[in-house]
Amino acid sequence: MATATPDLPRAADLPPWMGALRDRFLKTDTSQFVLHGNVHDLSYCAGRIWSMPQFLDAFFAPSDKLVVHYDPGRGIWFPDDRHAARAGAAWAATGFLKGATAATGTLRGTGEGAAQRVLARQVYAELGMERNPAVALAALEHLLISSVPTAVVVHYAELVAPDGSSASLGFDDRTAAAQIHRWSLSDDFAKGDNLVLLLTSALPDLARRITRNPRVGVLHVPLPGPLERARFLAHTQAGLTPERGEKLTRVTAGLQLRQIQDLMGAAVPDVVAADAALSDPRQLFKGPADLPMDAIAARKKSILEQECHGLIEVLHPDHGFDVVGGMEPIKEALTRIAGHVRAGRTKQVPMGILLVGPMGTGKSFLAEAFAKESGLAAVRLKNFRDKWVGSTEANLEKVLDVIEGLGEILVIVDEGDRSIGGAGDSDGGVNSRVIARLKEFMSEPSHRGRIIFVMMTNRPDKLDVDMKRPGRFDLKIPFFAPQNAGERLSILKAVFRRHRIDADLPEADILALLESLDGYAAADLEAVALLAYDDLQSGILPEGVTTAPEKVTVPFVAQALRDFMPTREADMIHYMELLAVAEASNRRLLPPRYRNIDVAELNGELRRAAEKTRRS
Repeated sequence: MATATPDLPRAADLPPWMGALRDRFLKTDTSQFVLHGNVHDLSYCAGRIWSMPQFLDAFFAPSDKLVVHYDPGRGIWFPDDRHAARAGAAWAATGFLKGATAATGTLRGTGEGAAQRVLARQVYAELGMERNPAVALAALEHLLISSVPTAVVVHYAELVAPDGSSASLGFDDRTAAAQIHRWSLSDDFAKGDNLVLLLTSALPDLARRITRNPRVGVLHVPLPGPLERARFLAHTQAGLTPERGEKLTRVTAGLQLRQIQDLMGAAVPDVVAADAALSDPRQLFKGPADLPMDAIAARKKSILEQECHGLIEVLHPDHGFDVVGGMEPIKEALTRIAGHVRAGRTKQVPMGILLVGPMGTGKSFLAEAFAKESGLAAVRLKNFRDKWVGSTEANLEKVLDVIEGLGEILVIVDEGDRSIGGAGDSDGGVNSRVIARLKEFMSEPSHRGRIIFVMMTNRPDKLDVDMKRPGRFDLKIPFFAPQNAGERLSILKAVFRRHRIDADLPEADILALLESLDGYAAADLEAVALLAYDDLQSGILPEGVTTAPEKVTVPFVAQALRDFMPTREADMIHYMELLAVAEASNRRLLPPRYRNIDVAELNGELRRAAEKTRRS
C-alpha cells in the first residue's frame, strides 16, 4: 500500500527558506525564484528524508501543479508518468510536439492509465533526453504559456545562464539569460499561477541579469542548523541517548545531511551477528555501539576541506596559553573573552579581534591558543581569490556558507593586509565586492558570540578603513617584541616547555644573557632555543664545556646567541610598531613606553617613520 504524500506546505518543520518562498509566492506577484547555497542536499521534513527534487515534487503535490525538471546534464524529466502525460497534452495543444499531438488524437476512448503511459513514453522519446538549453527553455516556455499551472525547476542554473560580460559569453548563454529574465517580467506567467525555480550552489555564478532583477526572489538555502541535524540524527541513528545525540549534533556542524548520512554509515561499526555459542541471553544484546567521535571529527575535517577546495583549513589547536610566554596583559584580556564565550555571555564577546604588530611577535600562535582556551572550533581562511570571472565571489560565498553552518567558530585570517587588503577597482571591482560582502557578514548581529573573526596583520594601514571599525573588529590588540629580559626569559621557558626540551637555566645567569637582546621577537628567541638544543644533540659543545650535559644549559644558549643572525629591518619594524600603537583599542595593552603617548606625537612619529621606510 502506497504511503500518502504529506502536506508539506503546512508541515510544522518546513525549512524556513521554503516557508519564505511559499509566503512570497502567495502574497506577491513574484513567480520566479533563485535558490542558492545548499541546494543539492537532503531535506528532513514531515518525518521523511527527501532529495531536493523529491522534496519539491512533494511540496507542489497539494496544488496539483504540473511539475517539470530540467538539468543540462540529464535533460527534461518529471515526477511520474502522470506529469509527463499532462506536459505532453499541453505541448500538443500548443503544437510544440507533433508526436504528442498525434498520440493524443489516437488515445481517445482508452483507459486513463494506459493513455498516460503511452503519452509519457512519447514525451520522453521526443524530448526526454534533450539537453540543449535553447530547445529545453523553448519547451518549458510552451508549458508556461499553456493553460496548465506549471512549476518549472531548473537545476544547475548557472550552467544554463552563466554570469560574465557579454563579450565573454556565447550567443546561447546570452539568449538563455535573456529568456529567463523575460519570464520574470511576464504578467501572464504570474497570473497563470506558474512558478519558476532556478537552483544554483553559487549565486555569483548565475547571470546577474537574473539575480539582480527585483522581480526575482533570491533565497539562500543554508547548511542544516543544530535542530535540523538533531532531527535527522534522531531519525537515522536509532538508540542514541540525549547526551550522545547532542555531542554528535555538535561534532557534525558545518556538514550537509547527505554528508552526515555517508559519514555515519562509514563511522558507526556494523552490528556483529549473534554468536550461536553464547549461553547467556543478555550477551546477545550489545546495545548501540560507541560512536567513534575522533574518527568522525577527522572525517569531517577532510570533508570540509575537500568541499571548500582548499579555501579553508580546519584547525585543532593542541596548545593553550600555558605554553605562551610573556604577553600577560594580552593573555589576561583574551582569557576574559574566552570565559564569556564558554559561559554564553554573547554581549561581552567582540565581533572580531584584530592582532597587529611586527612579524615574529607571536600573533598566529596566540590566536590558535585562544581557540583552544575558548573551546570554539577553528578554521583558517586561505586564499579564496581566483583568476576566473566570478570565481572569487563564488569561493567567498562557499566559505561563508560553511562558516555559518559551523556555528560557534573562530575564523583565523593570516596576513589580512595581503589576503583581503583594501577596496579598489583595478581588478574590475572584484576586491570592492569581496570587501563589501565580508563587511556585511562580519557585522551581522546574530553572529556575535558565535562567529569570531581573528585577523593578523603587520600592516593595518593597508586594510580597508571601514573594516577595522568597532562592530567588525571591536578589539584591536598590539603586539611587540618582548620589552625586557624577564619577558624574554618567559618566552624562552615557554618554548622549551612547548617542545618538551629539558633545560637547566639558573635565572641569574640567563637573565644577564638576555638583557642585551632588545628587538629580538618571540620567533627569534624560539630559533635560538632550537639552535641550542640542536647543538646539544649534535655534540657541538660550547667553549669550556668538555662533557655534554643531559639538558640545555646557559653555555649552549650563549653559543646559539653568538651564532644566530636575526634578520633586521629596523626602520620597517619600528614603523610597524607605531602602526600597532595607533590601532590599539586599549592603552592598557601597550608597553609602558607607549602607554601615555599623545595622539599628535604619535602621528608625527608615524609620518617620520613612513618617510624613513620609503627612503630606505
